[in-house]
Amino acid sequence: MRFFWLTLILGIIGIVAACGGGDSSSSSTSGAKVNVVATTVQITALAREVGGDKIEVKGIIPVGADPHEFEPVASDLQAIEDADVILRHGMELDDWMNDTLSAGHKDATTVTEGIVPLTADEDGKTVDDPHVWHDPDNDKIMVDNIAKALDAADPADKAAFDANATAYKQKLDATKTQVQSIIDEIPADSRKLVTDHDAFGYFAHAFGMQIIGAVIPSVSTDAEASAQQTADLLDTIEREHVKAIFSEQSANPKLAQTLASDANVKIVDTLYGDSLGKPGSGADTVDGMLLSNAHQIADALK
Repeated sequence: MRFFWLTLILGIIGIVAACGGGDSSSSSTSGAKVNVVATTVQITALAREVGGDKIEVKGIIPVGADPHEFEPVASDLQAIEDADVILRHGMELDDWMNDTLSAGHKDATTVTEGIVPLTADEDGKTVDDPHVWHDPDNDKIMVDNIAKALDAADPADKAAFDANATAYKQKLDATKTQVQSIIDEIPADSRKLVTDHDAFGYFAHAFGMQIIGAVIPSVSTDAEASAQQTADLLDTIEREHVKAIFSEQSANPKLAQTLASDANVKIVDTLYGDSLGKPGSGADTVDGMLLSNAHQIADALK
């Protein structure tokens, strides 16, 4: 009798174990989404393209905010601690997260890795220009880095991530062709940019435009222009026959507007420099932002 009960108990345990094993296997393929945190608006948008419905992504910097002046709140830092995948920009644009990563012993993927940055000389120091998203070729590198991070976090969905990455890179190639066609409509001697700050160097480099100067001569909006720098820029605008000054939706346009008035040129203060557009704007994706900027620039300089 004792043997009977022992056999029965072992049988029940075996059934329970088998059921439990089945549940565990099911949960690993149950479609649970990867919890992704991205620092910048551009990385958030690219992560959505690659991850699709396989991820849940939280963007830390909100649309329309200036990333150069951004400061996270407690809930942002908690989201970073809780994330399965952390996607950051690097190039000193999101250094505010360093302490959180260090304290939580968390690793982050720097999605700009592999991009050769443009550099600027500021106060005798060479700095990297972080605005890499204005060149579609750089965006493709970022897409690949995001795909690698998601592949590692969720190997079961690797095929989906890789397919999404390939499709979006093809879209970026098509966007590059479209943008170049738009810029080519501008007379060659008018393809000159004066911007609010040095945010469009990659755009100019990618599409054959010339950066004449910036209202704030820095890759960061934290800097300020001296009176002499402003006077020199006014002289340059007149000498180069610049037709317009371009400011950004995420920046305060007052100084650019004043300079445009003094120079008697047009002001366009609706470009997307450090951010993307709001949902439904048509510029809420990286490809949409590139096309929107190209149209605005061409319309002002043609």
